[in-house]
Amino acid sequence: MGPALNTAPLSWQEIKDIAPIARQGAAEQLLHIWTRQRYRIDPEALWGDEIEYTLINLDAKASKATLLLSQENVLRQYEKHCARENDKSWNAVSFQPEWGRYMIEATPAEPYGGEITALLKVENNMRLRRELIRQCLLPGQHPVTLSVSPGLGTQGQFTAAVPDEPCSGNASYDRIYHPSTRYIMATENLIARRQGRFESHIPVFIDKLTERPFYDETVSYEYSSQKSPPADSKEGHIHLDGPELGMGSCCIQVTMQAPNESEARWLHDQLMVLGPLLLALTAATPVYKGYLVNTDTRWGRLSACLDDRTTEELATTPPRYSWNRTYISSERPLDMESKSSSQPTDESLKQSLLAGGMDEPLAHHFATVLSRDPIIVSREDIEQFDASDTGLFDMLYNSVWQHVRLKPPLCDSGPGWRVEFRPMEVQLTDHDNAAFSIFIYLLSRAITAFHLNLYIPIDKLSDSMERAQKRNAALDQKIWFRRMGWSAAKQQPHTCETCTSNCCMREKIGTLGGSEKAGYEFSAQYALLSMDEIVNGENSEVPSGFPGLINIVWAYLQYMDTPLRERKRLKPYLDVISKRASGELPTPAQWMRSVVMTHPEYRRDSRVGEKIRFDLLQEIISMGE
Repeated sequence: MGPALNTAPLSWQEIKDIAPIARQGAAEQLLHIWTRQRYRIDPEALWGDEIEYTLINLDAKASKATLLLSQENVLRQYEKHCARENDKSWNAVSFQPEWGRYMIEATPAEPYGGEITALLKVENNMRLRRELIRQCLLPGQHPVTLSVSPGLGTQGQFTAAVPDEPCSGNASYDRIYHPSTRYIMATENLIARRQGRFESHIPVFIDKLTERPFYDETVSYEYSSQKSPPADSKEGHIHLDGPELGMGSCCIQVTMQAPNESEARWLHDQLMVLGPLLLALTAATPVYKGYLVNTDTRWGRLSACLDDRTTEELATTPPRYSWNRTYISSERPLDMESKSSSQPTDESLKQSLLAGGMDEPLAHHFATVLSRDPIIVSREDIEQFDASDTGLFDMLYNSVWQHVRLKPPLCDSGPGWRVEFRPMEVQLTDHDNAAFSIFIYLLSRAITAFHLNLYIPIDKLSDSMERAQKRNAALDQKIWFRRMGWSAAKQQPHTCETCTSNCCMREKIGTLGGSEKAGYEFSAQYALLSMDEIVNGENSEVPSGFPGLINIVWAYLQYMDTPLRERKRLKPYLDVISKRASGELPTPAQWMRSVVMTHPEYRRDSRVGEKIRFDLLQEIISMGE
């Protein structure tokens, strides 16, 4: 959510009056950053992952699983261990607070390198993070890589960090949030700007004995004392009305450093198109509020539970948490529209950025992001404004959550131009989290080296994101993807940072198929493809068939002269992605749904009772540990 604040953040009533000043100041800081860093080159392919853990307490006697409010305890112990120079394991990881006091964010302490030996250390680092968090907890308490706890939003779902700390099972607003005023005020300002409580309805999974008509009239606990009444129940839907049902969900994110600004922008655009695919393949959220639901991912609920739009803005403005609606590379195909008509833009900011020398696609992108009202800002940011600082821009930019984020270098000595990939659901095991992280990294390198063109129209991307959230999307849905014109090797020379000749790249990528046939219209360049076709390739008999992302990654590894022994060690990770797409391996959502529906206490009524949730989490913990 941006950098730490040195002074108290303003309330929404205070922010309203200074919002235009804050946006203009953020644009001035951005222009200073861009002018200073636009020609920066960072040839080293650094990258990293970020995993959010849910802390779970298992009460075996009561067969009850609850969320453990132990974040501060874990962070205190982490800081104590890191202060000791000989604690090498603790200094190999980094723990940070997250929104909920039952959550921990963990990353490697240093970025990974691009060599294969570094990739093969990713899973071990993830295992280490899980084990070190576990060491900070009591027996029966566990760090779990879980997208959304299946009981979150029901009564009695919280346990205090230590047994003698009072906790009724229902926690007040400030008990479940990280105590930083930044988190508390951000939530309050989102609600205040919206002018009402968060409301979302998610379709319940209709089973044989599900009550019909089905109505969910429960209200989230933290609103019980507030005057704002809940909206009417919606037939056939679960009623979600608490911010914890959005902010309290977990994911895995991967950030990659590009060699320069131009390559970062190209990579950003290609990863936008890959977002729906990876969301569907990592789907891990089949249960909300103790009910099976008819979707498999957290994405739509997270968007709704952080939606600060007023009633008047609903028809004209996308949610603050949403997928990208602007391409930003100046090299995109000329016939590919760069922006969506449904994306509001601050034209004044855009003109300021253009006047400062920024090109149109990038200026438009930043003018859309910075058109949002700030939700976290301090009076000091305004009264002591410094255009050469970065704090105001960083705070505003990081309070708009898109599925892919371009990250400019904020200083000369820090990381360079980066791209953050954000749509994936966190996986249940370290092996699977490592697999998807490694796959995204290798695919990003292939995109950069081969200058792959995966562009599709923006409206097709929006359609794909909707399809990817449906139940069993990995097997049952098709999404839009480019079938032709995807290989730069067949269009125009492009030199990667490790090779001065285009011939070797042409040789490797040119063997994969997908050659264009005369007579095809532009509309045939992209089509609805299954996840299996996108990942593993279309039928070889299909004209201009897409060869599959896995085959492109293998071609990249061969192009880089990766030794056979190292390729064999990478194969188990790439197999996870290939088999998820083919259906040979289930997604976490598919597996969890199966466990629930075959549990002896499941009554075919869509309800996931306390004993079922306990047994499910117990099995997940056993898998993870």
